[in-house]
Amino acid sequence: MLFNSQERKMSFGLLVMRIGLAAMLLIHSAPKLFGGSAQWKGVGATLNYLQFGIPLDILGFIVLLLEALGALSLLSGFLFRSCCIILTVLFGFYCLNYFSITYKTLTLFSLGLAVVFIGLANTGPGRYAVYVKLEKK
Repeated sequence: MLFNSQERKMSFGLLVMRIGLAAMLLIHSAPKLFGGSAQWKGVGATLNYLQFGIPLDILGFIVLLLEALGALSLLSGFLFRSCCIILTVLFGFYCLNYFSITYKTLTLFSLGLAVVFIGLANTGPGRYAVYVKLEKK
């Protein structure tokens, strides 16, 4: 038997979810983050409907940086709940954007990820997080 307790099974499931979500966020954000101002402006234009009054390239950079830092938080467990809440809000904004332009699939995808991040914020990173291991020492 791979695991001898229910708590270890749940922690391993959380680890798999955290790694998968972090990989997805990094695949989405890292190339655009390192792509420069033109890439940032494209992401900023995606969320421009909110009319923040921030230049598009700065808005895009902030969003991509939050996604990348959120992915690193998912991997390490450091500031886990805070980053999950930030990612929930971010994907909520994405959901509202896609809803306003009637992309049904992207709306549901963004809403689903927002709900997953709410669930992760409630459960925590589990016992197999780097931060949890360092905290115990």
